[in-house]
Amino acid sequence: MPSFGARGQRLWDSLTGDRDADAAWLVLAEEACRIADRLDRLEALLSGDGREWARIEWESRGDRREIRLVFDDALAEARQQANALRQIVTTLKVGVAGEKKAKELSALDQLAAKRRDRRAAPAD
Repeated sequence: MPSFGARGQRLWDSLTGDRDADAAWLVLAEEACRIADRLDRLEALLSGDGREWARIEWESRGDRREIRLVFDDALAEARQQANALRQIVTTLKVGVAGEKKAKELSALDQLAAKRRDRRAAPAD
């Protein structure tokens, strides 16, 4: 069984709890869990809880010294990882947040169903 951080483990448990899945599906699920953990690490970095978000690099060229302050591109990476996670979850066909459930009907569909029920009911 793969080893994950707290968020990745919650996702793994949720995805695999009562599901029979083939190897390809499980590989995608495992990658989704790794991405969830990676997003937590990136969030810690972006919120200042991480250990390193910038570093100083220096380089000597003969008698000249060049010093650069390098910022990690954590925000762009976090966006890319979130998009990758979204795509994997869509591929796995899991999750319903923000989606209209199949059994939910729009207001117009509900009215049409009530009308059908009234017409189908026997007259008193």
